[in-house]
Amino acid sequence: MKFLVVYFSRGGKTRKVAMTIAHELGCETIDLAEESPDLSRTGFLVVGSGNYGGMPGDKILDFLKVLPEMSGGKAAVFATSGGPNPKGIPAMRKILEAKGYEVVSSFDCRGQFTLLSRGHPTDDDLRDARAFANDLKKIAGG
Repeated sequence: MKFLVVYFSRGGKTRKVAMTIAHELGCETIDLAEESPDLSRTGFLVVGSGNYGGMPGDKILDFLKVLPEMSGGKAAVFATSGGPNPKGIPAMRKILEAKGYEVVSSFDCRGQFTLLSRGHPTDDDLRDARAFANDLKKIAGG
């Protein structure tokens, strides 16, 4: 199954996690801050965002809102956050499910809340991101 990782990252933490997941899946990444994805050959969509004020970034929300309906499509979501009670994963999941996607897994990379959020994602966070990607491969049957 062909994977595609689509993400939005303001500070680079989500980008690092997205790149790690994509490397493990052997697939392309699309940074919504730079380009729009071609979903025509995607069988499994992986969507990620940082949490900004507890919610996913506007670019991810805009992308998801115009995403064509995909009855039976497979998806997974991931988010990075530093603050308390992030709502990014449930918000992305809700939109994808309303579009007909089966959201089969999620990964929450939680850092410490500081003004600079230094040190995240850690090596452990990236190890967990690789494990998440490997679980997705098993779910997809590959």
